[in-house]
Amino acid sequence: MSFVETCTEMLVSAIKNGSVYKEYCAALKAVQQIPGLKDQVDEIRRLNYRVQNISEEAKLYEEMDKLDKKMESLSKILEVNRFLDAELALCRQLQDIGTAIHQGIHLDVPDLS
Repeated sequence: MSFVETCTEMLVSAIKNGSVYKEYCAALKAVQQIPGLKDQVDEIRRLNYRVQNISEEAKLYEEMDKLDKKMESLSKILEVNRFLDAELALCRQLQDIGTAIHQGIHLDVPDLS
């Protein structure tokens, strides 16, 4: 196994043993214990993805309305909020790690924005 592969495994282990990932796992388990709730949360996540990737303005408003209606009821459930917050924290942690790697290796990539 190469040094990079070893370090990658160590990073994965560090993430899994960290508080952010442990909170995510606990929050996921809590959502899964309530029948049907994980399916509802996944529907919100799918709608959110669609909203972020729609190019047609008319469809955007339609999808945003669907998302708002579903979020209104689910946002009152403690387990849902805990899970979504934990998922966001984990995603941000992973993004920060990716950013640090990209900045640290000085890959010559043009500005894509």
